[in-house]
Amino acid sequence: MAPTQPAGEPAGVISQGKQRWISAAILAAAVGFLVLAAVYDGNDSTGSTRAANLGASSSDTSLAPSADAAPASSAIIEGLLPQGGEASACSEPVGVDLSPGYGARLTINGIEIAPEEMNVNLDANGEITNVMTPTRTLGHFTFEPDEDCPNGRRLRPLGNVLEVCVYRFDDPSASCALRTEYVFDAL
Repeated sequence: MAPTQPAGEPAGVISQGKQRWISAAILAAAVGFLVLAAVYDGNDSTGSTRAANLGASSSDTSLAPSADAAPASSAIIEGLLPQGGEASACSEPVGVDLSPGYGARLTINGIEIAPEEMNVNLDANGEITNVMTPTRTLGHFTFEPDEDCPNGRRLRPLGNVLEVCVYRFDDPSASCALRTEYVFDAL
């Protein structure tokens, strides 16, 4: 038996009540997808929180802009390293990938990484030169893990905290325009 059509409605037309219900269901699904995207965007493959993806650390949710308004943090920080997943911190550089025009100071587990320990070119006297390394020209500010990683001076097996201070190259004071943290495991 064929369903009957309410009087006064042409065949194939959805009633206003059904339209409202379908619209509400689509809206609820969209909100659900946005919530899931926000939840899963903040986690890497090991489950460690990447608070820097949102441009803020877990303890400091404010951006500290310089005198000139800085672009959104996601436009400044293009990625955090290592990105290779579990057990990659001892075999890959550790640091940050930035947009052009920005530099970074790095601290790992409370130990500041000296500029000469990052991907820089040194002269015969061990002084930093203005010659850019290939990775530095790409905006990568990284350091190589110690040989005895993950039991070295800087990296430990679990719960490593990389603190990143991003500054503008055109700011002579090199004050942090953005601070963020990245928590990762070496094993």
